[in-house]
Amino acid sequence: MTDLLAKLLPLGLALLMFVVGLRLRPHDVWAVFRTPKALAVGLAVQMLALPILAFVLGRALGLSAVMQAGLVLVAAAPGGVTSNYIAYLVRADLALSTGMTLITTLLASLTIPLILTLSGVEGIGTGAGLVKLSLAMLAVSIVPLLLGMSLVAASKRISARVLKVMEPVARMVFFAMVAATFIQNWGPMQANLADVGISVIALNLGALALGSGAAWMMGLSWEQGRAIMVEASLQNVAVALFVAGSVLAQPALSVPALIYAVVMNISALVQIALRSRGAALTV
Repeated sequence: MTDLLAKLLPLGLALLMFVVGLRLRPHDVWAVFRTPKALAVGLAVQMLALPILAFVLGRALGLSAVMQAGLVLVAAAPGGVTSNYIAYLVRADLALSTGMTLITTLLASLTIPLILTLSGVEGIGTGAGLVKLSLAMLAVSIVPLLLGMSLVAASKRISARVLKVMEPVARMVFFAMVAATFIQNWGPMQANLADVGISVIALNLGALALGSGAAWMMGLSWEQGRAIMVEASLQNVAVALFVAGSVLAQPALSVPALIYAVVMNISALVQIALRSRGAALTV
């Protein structure tokens, strides 16, 4: 069952990103880089403030050295690919979300070793495996995204019809992926929740607070603030698990990531529910 899910996951992610691409316009993405204030704020939260928060939480809550390193590893991971689809569901700034995912994934092979080294974790190595994984994640996300955007550019009428068909399918795939995450990680979560659960939950809530607070302080729009909140709170747990098991050969470091996989999906579902309720109230 686990092997089957592992094989189907990239297809599910690609489908979600294709649907996101059908909602994006090239000029929207270009606008994010042309006026990069929101992008800079989001990256500062994602790549600087979040790892610092994880380090502080680990010390303040008395985690062991291994669990603290695992928590920092979660914070150092790039934004998850599904974050773009969730940004779409909560009506956040989709172009900003996509730009953040692209940059954090591209830089992951450099930023993860640097952050872990600064936090005192040994055995980081050159990060060649991270480069390979980053490229694979980009292939899963960027290629279908560009295909969706290309279809829109070629024919708005056809793309609208495709979106009408694919959107409900994408929603079902998304919730199936969330359910699979719960099933796969429920055991490890129950076994380790007492030791590191509070820290993981605090990290997720802190990510939301950092994103919201930074957006408010810098005068960003609600849509931009929501995008930063989504990107900061949804980490690429697959990358964290890869680093813990394959790069560092320290499986114990993956415990916070396993728990975070469940927590961040609960957080995402709450954000979606709140946005749906708000949309219903405004109708």
